[in-house]
Amino acid sequence: MKKKTSSRKLSLVERITQSKLSVIVIAIISIILGIVFIASQSFNKPISRSEAVPYSGELEEYEVWGNYRTIHFKDGSSYEVYTHAERQDFQNTMKSLPKGTKLYLLINPNNNYVIEVKTETEELLNFEASQEAIDSYDNGYIAIGIVVCTCGVLLILWAIFSSKAERKETARHAEKTKKRVKQKDDPAIRHADYSVKGKILLAATIEEYKISYRRVKSVNELIVNGVVYDEKKGIIEFAHNLSAVIDGHTIEAGLDKDSYSYIRFDGELIADKKRII
Repeated sequence: MKKKTSSRKLSLVERITQSKLSVIVIAIISIILGIVFIASQSFNKPISRSEAVPYSGELEEYEVWGNYRTIHFKDGSSYEVYTHAERQDFQNTMKSLPKGTKLYLLINPNNNYVIEVKTETEELLNFEASQEAIDSYDNGYIAIGIVVCTCGVLLILWAIFSSKAERKETARHAEKTKKRVKQKDDPAIRHADYSVKGKILLAATIEEYKISYRRVKSVNELIVNGVVYDEKKGIIEFAHNLSAVIDGHTIEAGLDKDSYSYIRFDGELIADKKRII
């Protein structure tokens, strides 16, 4: 098998996540943004009628501009109607009202949105319905805030566990290096059990060595000619290197920090593949 040279182009996300400091900074920003999302919606929660601020005045204009709905009055006062509380019939009615029509409003003092509109003879915007519409729509923002916060927490946990896994991997290799001083080749662990369902992550053949890098349940194995020479257990896979010295040749397989599975023979890359899962 020909030795290969890997030419990898990392995405911006991959380059950022290579730095644990960057990951932690992004995680903290995510948590802050999530909290802001959640907290900002508390101002839109329904209030009782007694908590609402009344206002009455003569209509000057009902303005619709983009996502903004504004009731202007002859005395210069203006009040916003929450976009998602406005029904089409309300908008049509407001636009058809003549200037000078007396309107009676109830305002939510927490966000200054109009939550009720009445004329002398009819109700145009219902107190309960408008608040229910606002609350229902804002629950979506709360859900987004929770998701963003959760992602931030998961990123921090990933950084912590990744660092621990890295230290364990370093210690594991140090132990293997000590043992190799006393022996020429690494001993086999066991014959590979192909009756157990596993996933071949990468495979290659060079000279007389048939090399497989596979995962069985929560164990990653380095298999050479049907024999397991190295393994690493872990429910979550972090970067790791499995290796064995066989007939004086160093054979390696593993997962690197760029999420590539690889196989190396005497330090030369002979196979690699981008890991999606």
